[in-house]
Amino acid sequence: MNARTMLLVAALGASAVAAAEGPPAARKIPGINAEDPFPNGCVDCHLNYADKKLDTRFGTLLRQWGEKVEPSLLEKARAAAPSGLTLAGRHPEASGSVASVPGKCLACHGRTSKMAPPFAGMIHAIHLTGGEQNPYLTVFQGECTHCHKLDLASGRWRLPSAPER
Repeated sequence: MNARTMLLVAALGASAVAAAEGPPAARKIPGINAEDPFPNGCVDCHLNYADKKLDTRFGTLLRQWGEKVEPSLLEKARAAAPSGLTLAGRHPEASGSVASVPGKCLACHGRTSKMAPPFAGMIHAIHLTGGEQNPYLTVFQGECTHCHKLDLASGRWRLPSAPER
């Protein structure tokens, strides 16, 4: 930093110097101004990570949830559930639901559902809470465009659906 810049910093503060240097570069946002590593949304992240001995595919999760939903996950689902709905602590049988994720999920988890927690509130509670304990926030940085896809021509958002891999 030269003497003139040091004087500016002292007189005007660091924010004035930053403004004089111009705006920062745009943040790289997948699917907007950077490559989208998860074009199919849910199913591109929910994979069988054999090297980590971690299978997060929906077929596997649904089998587990058919027995019992983990308490912290159940708590988030209950918080998103419509008033008066009691969740049993296990997911009902969901055969064929992995053919189109999350498309098939919306039959029960629709926006106005009274039989299951609506998808948007439940998924946002699951993926965007829990801080450092939440892999979506730590591994995937909570990036909205990993799930929500913008059509750059129309400006419309969509949630892609695809079969599990």
